[in-house]
Amino acid sequence: MKYYNFIKIIFFNLVLLYFFLYILELFINFNNNKIFQKTRLYYLNKDSKKLDEKIYLNFGAYKLIDKKGDILPLSGYENAKILLCLDENNNPVYFNSDINGFNNSESDKKNILLIGDSYVQGMCVNNKNNLNEQFKKFNLNTSSLGVGGNGPLLEFATFKEYKLDFNPKSIVLFITPDNDFYDLSNEKNNKILKNYLNDDNFKQNLSTEQNRKRKIEILDGYFGNKTNRLWNDFFTVYHFNLKQVGNLIEDLFKKKNLSNDEYLYLQSQEIDELFIKILDRFVEETKKDNINFYVIFNSVTPDILYPKTLDQKKFNKLVNNKVILIKSHLKKQNVNFFDFNNYLITNYSEKNISEIFKNINNRWDHYTNKGFSILTKETFALIKN
Repeated sequence: MKYYNFIKIIFFNLVLLYFFLYILELFINFNNNKIFQKTRLYYLNKDSKKLDEKIYLNFGAYKLIDKKGDILPLSGYENAKILLCLDENNNPVYFNSDINGFNNSESDKKNILLIGDSYVQGMCVNNKNNLNEQFKKFNLNTSSLGVGGNGPLLEFATFKEYKLDFNPKSIVLFITPDNDFYDLSNEKNNKILKNYLNDDNFKQNLSTEQNRKRKIEILDGYFGNKTNRLWNDFFTVYHFNLKQVGNLIEDLFKKKNLSNDEYLYLQSQEIDELFIKILDRFVEETKKDNINFYVIFNSVTPDILYPKTLDQKKFNKLVNNKVILIKSHLKKQNVNFFDFNNYLITNYSEKNISEIFKNINNRWDHYTNKGFSILTKETFALIKN
């Protein structure tokens, strides 16, 4: 009987705690004008019916790199309408994928190929403001192999798999210093990705009819559990997942220190050497095919660009050391590069950095339209020099 009463007391207190946290969650979302907002799944279903057209969610290969399979899809659904993301106003951003599943319009030509992560894919701006479209202002026709969540090894694999489909004269690799080393720490153990790096002749031949069908099967399998998606959507819409409270607790109590996984990858000589090897393979592949090779360093987010806490300062120092390492190697390889991070430090301050970066739910996100515009202008200057 004592145990029964004890369990009742514990249960009652847990219910009270959850109720308090839920009220706090509602308050935070109300204060941020995010109360009961519509989700990607809502827009997916609503707009599919409205347009009488199948719409798919965006896919990143990183979601499957820890899974064993006969092939690893490097892009999403092909020749399809894709829901990329919800912007800062919670409006859906769509794109029509090309024959290989990337964010390219039919009119995009192939003389310059952009390779990178979500910044290159166009997260999360209207298509007219993404890098592909911005370059058209300079009479440059570019194509994008950008996929959200890609790190250096996935980017090299994607380039090697699809370069013949695009036959570019130049490629521009966008490095995101504050997460690329972490991404690489997750990618390095995938057998298929290692084959791209170590075997000159390796390809999955994802453009063949057989492998296109197999790719769709894998994507359908990944997105196929509609029941779970509906439940997740329900918990998100009505804030039962306590997401903002979780973010608040993380910001208040999570101590980033050198024992965390987030920092171990920035101290790994193995990761450093692998990153350098990937860059060398880019140089080899582009020289072999007589392709010009350029590198752009994306800026770190403003909380790292202008660090306040001791942990942010540690992280800033570690990332800067990695950038110095990469730059030094690029100079040895005679690869031209541009550092957007240095540009922002010189031309902007903490007071006006919101002109360049979006802040969503009190967290720094991707570039604004202006940020993408300036980055495009500076990339154009690099290519033309």
